[in-house]
Amino acid sequence: MLAATKKSWFIAIGLALLAVFLYQKRATLWQIATVTAFSGAFTLLLAPVCSWLERKGCSSATAAILSIALLFLTIVILLSAFIPYLVAHSIDLFRSVTPTITKLFSYLENILVQYGVQIEQKDKVINLLTSSATAITTRVARGSMAFAQQAGLIGFSLVIAYYLLRERRIVANHLILCLPIHWRTSFLCALLGCKNAVLGYLSGVLKTSLFVGGATLLGLLLLGVRDAFLLALFMGFFEVLPYIGPVLGAIPILLVTLPEGMYRALLSLGLVIIVQQIEGNFVSPYFTASSTSIHPLTALISVFILGSLMGLWGIVLAIPLVVTLRSVYWSIRQMTALMNR
Repeated sequence: MLAATKKSWFIAIGLALLAVFLYQKRATLWQIATVTAFSGAFTLLLAPVCSWLERKGCSSATAAILSIALLFLTIVILLSAFIPYLVAHSIDLFRSVTPTITKLFSYLENILVQYGVQIEQKDKVINLLTSSATAITTRVARGSMAFAQQAGLIGFSLVIAYYLLRERRIVANHLILCLPIHWRTSFLCALLGCKNAVLGYLSGVLKTSLFVGGATLLGLLLLGVRDAFLLALFMGFFEVLPYIGPVLGAIPILLVTLPEGMYRALLSLGLVIIVQQIEGNFVSPYFTASSTSIHPLTALISVFILGSLMGLWGIVLAIPLVVTLRSVYWSIRQMTALMNR
């Protein structure tokens, strides 16, 4: 009994020391996790391309390096052609909507005064709004610099992805051999189901975002809204965020069109609502298979919980994580049922 008690104390102390060590090294561990995640994502993304090149007669090493080179070239072209435009026009857009925000606040204050509600420290609030807009532009600029600083990690991830692509079959076999024999079949079934579910979901989200961005661009061009391309780009990008994405994408459109008159702003808002209705009732169900769609209540709860815990990353990853866990559960359940027959 005494030996068991001592063993429990040693385990508890060891776990406590491990927790302290992990907390102190959290920045380094986060970089390791980032590199691992990027290299795994690149490997999964480029595996079909690598397999296709191998079927065309390329060796595994040649197919891997060609796949990495193709991805790198695509990233460089997109960044060089798109990012400068996005950053410059986004900063101009944030600066141009600052007077609109100030006018909206003044209009709201006049309405409240009519009902006997006085707002104290008006100038401080307006200055806060102005400084917030300035802070946003600063964050955009710093964000581009931070992305440039992460280029080293992404480059190292590409190097690791090259070796994983070249030796992907050997790596997969070694991972399977690390598992107990009675787990291997269930693991393979779960992995296959997870892959199909995630790829199906991501494909549906990408197609839906492209539709929303394209439809919004066409509508804004017909309405004659300035910066239509940038606003439609925001709309398509925010479509990735469940529930709050369309609201965030509609805010810049309203702020840009309000100075042009209430009629233009209402038409733009109506356009956003119509596009969202078409997307929700026709486009999204068509592009997203029933096996990858989840109940709205489940999606809302998962977005709320992970968003509260992880912020923006939690909102982005909530639904893919739920789809993945559900697919793994279904695969293991089906495999267990087959083995029990």
